[in-house]
Amino acid sequence: MNDFSHRTDTLNPRKEVICGKQKQHWIEFQLLDELSEPLANLPYRAVNEATREKLVPEFAGRSDAQGVIRIDGLHPLPITLLIEANPLAELLQTRRLRAERAEPPRPGVGERTLLYGPQRSGFSPIEKKALAAGHQYHYLRIGQLCDEAPDFEPPLADSKRLPAYHFPDGKFQGFTVSGGELERRHVLEVCPFRAWSLVLHHQSEYSLANAYNLGLMSILAYSVSPETEVGSAEEFFLEQCLDISRTPRVRDNGQMWPCLVLDVPFSQRYTQALMLDTQKADPPEGHTQLFYAVNATHVLVAWRGTEMGFPFSDLMTDLTFRPTKLGVQASCEPKVPCGDLAPVGSVHMGFRDAYEVARKVYAKDLGGKIPEAIESKKLFICGHSLGGALGLVHAAALKALNPLLYTYGMPRTFTLHAVQFLGDLWHFRHVNDTDLIPRVPPEAALDNYLYDVYGPMGTLMGLTWSVRQAALGSIFKHEDPFSHHGEIAMFFRAEQHLQQGITPYPAYRKPDGTPYRSVITAELPEKAKLYLVPSLSEANDQQADQATQRLNTSLDAESRARFFPRYGNTAVGRMLRIGDHFMSQYQPYIHNQLLESINPERNPLLERQVRRREFERQMEEHGDSIPEDELTRNRIFLDLQRLMDRALRVTHQTEGGTEALERFDAIADPQAYYEKTYG
Repeated sequence: MNDFSHRTDTLNPRKEVICGKQKQHWIEFQLLDELSEPLANLPYRAVNEATREKLVPEFAGRSDAQGVIRIDGLHPLPITLLIEANPLAELLQTRRLRAERAEPPRPGVGERTLLYGPQRSGFSPIEKKALAAGHQYHYLRIGQLCDEAPDFEPPLADSKRLPAYHFPDGKFQGFTVSGGELERRHVLEVCPFRAWSLVLHHQSEYSLANAYNLGLMSILAYSVSPETEVGSAEEFFLEQCLDISRTPRVRDNGQMWPCLVLDVPFSQRYTQALMLDTQKADPPEGHTQLFYAVNATHVLVAWRGTEMGFPFSDLMTDLTFRPTKLGVQASCEPKVPCGDLAPVGSVHMGFRDAYEVARKVYAKDLGGKIPEAIESKKLFICGHSLGGALGLVHAAALKALNPLLYTYGMPRTFTLHAVQFLGDLWHFRHVNDTDLIPRVPPEAALDNYLYDVYGPMGTLMGLTWSVRQAALGSIFKHEDPFSHHGEIAMFFRAEQHLQQGITPYPAYRKPDGTPYRSVITAELPEKAKLYLVPSLSEANDQQADQATQRLNTSLDAESRARFFPRYGNTAVGRMLRIGDHFMSQYQPYIHNQLLESINPERNPLLERQVRRREFERQMEEHGDSIPEDELTRNRIFLDLQRLMDRALRVTHQTEGGTEALERFDAIADPQAYYEKTYG
């Protein structure tokens, strides 16, 4: 029956109800950055169902000096807070991150764990303080508070693809509190709008931060991962460096190396990163690879080293020892700016040709984008092995732009005359003990007649002659020999020997009647691996300690030239090995030296520190019997090792540098990477 007039209702729906004034509620939001500093004077609006239905006006205003927003006269309804996007982004870019991050693990292959999950409970000191005061606590990112996308400067590469960490949903729905959570203060810790930048110092003095980070970039140059996958240069700079919940890491054969990074305003983020491979060009040519990355302060170029796989193109590049003239102008195309590498001397033919292929194939990048970007920025170049040689050629070509070069296991690239012309180019080259590659090509004048007389076969015949001279250990320094460029940083295995005089046959006598005497030498058991950067001793340091003063006295020009030849390598006195050449052998020494220099008194001590102490005790115990030259050298080298902490001073003096070192120390594992200490 649909006739409502015939229905009755015992509750009488039309009955009038008399009640008092409805209770009004309040809520407070306090906006803080990660260092507990208030986010003051930010324009906001707050909405709920009553404001959406136009029953009451929207709540609006600005946060006060303590970052507090108080709203009164609320109905018991969920309420949403929204902050005006551009003022919020501008303020958050000026705020720094706390030193330590929560470091959520990255999801593994096949895992469904969200990449950008919430900060774990109990990590933040702001959370502990808020809960102790009886407040509610929330950790938010800019995209969870702002009312729209802020203006990005420089613009995003894809305006529809917002940075995933800072904008986790992209819907700009604001922060909502349920009706049951009114009548209390909500402390909102807002993550600063920042990005990661590698700690790099453009200076003529040696920097341990540079050595570590540029070593990792030399490893990253070997990556063959597609640009969208973890492990590629593009993924590292354009994704990991925008995720400030965790430290960016470089993948290397299953290991994940943490980088030393500063937090910078989001506007100073890396905006370009590109891997270049001439073998994948159209048409393909040669086998040269590099990547470059650009942010607001620097341009970074990393050249890939020798790849030991088929078709062995890199090995052929390495072995083309033939010296060739440095003039590049003649081979330049009209649209590709370039200049002579040096007005005198010669260059390794294989390295120059490999560089020329890259310069020709990627003329827009190497001849245009990179030089143009450098105009207002600092240029850093790095590379391992062949990559170091190509980096030196590149640095020589851009010498007028004041590049800073760090190389690892680099072979000789230029002849002496060219090296002397490039003398003011900032370059630190790392050599790992008995690494064979820095000893080739041989320190000889390789302009032998075989190269010139027999045409194309001369290269092969000249190479055979050159290799034979290197194997024989012959040194030919006449004419214009191949020589090393740059200041050396040496990982040196220090040993000690015991000399004892004996009388093997007392019955036999010299003509004068005295017994024959012999001297035997025995190797003592304790050894130490030392990190030696002789240029650190040249600094005029008013705070130099006794060891430094003693070192500056003992390491005079004569002994410096003897221990660390200006254009050569430190003598090791042992058979050279290819096993010491790989970056997996170089990087652990730099990693652990960085940890040691950050906190020299850590407990427990690093194994390297323990071994050095044992080595020094052995010197004291057997000092009278150790050969004097060896004892003197080891004392000088130990004093040089003590200077390594000096290589972090500029990092401590940089804004945010101390926090960057604390952050690294908090996550680094001294046992993660094997370091040969020779104990």
